[in-house]
Amino acid sequence: MASGTYFVRACPTCGRQLEVKVELLGRQVECVHCRATFTASEQSEGSRDDQRIEQVLARAQQYIESVETLDPTPTE
Repeated sequence: MASGTYFVRACPTCGRQLEVKVELLGRQVECVHCRATFTASEQSEGSRDDQRIEQVLARAQQYIESVETLDPTPTE
């Protein structure tokens, strides 16, 4: 069985590091952790910063959705 060459890429959705085969560059791949699909490509430093911001915003949104809305009106 031949072994391929891999590069490391963070999933744009969950941020986990993935090993992606070089042969898949430019193709749609699926994250094995969160099942998000994205185009396999190398990243530039600018896109990594943007990606980190998007990850923080996505996690904040998940947190907001998981918290029950509290009624701000006091009950007596």
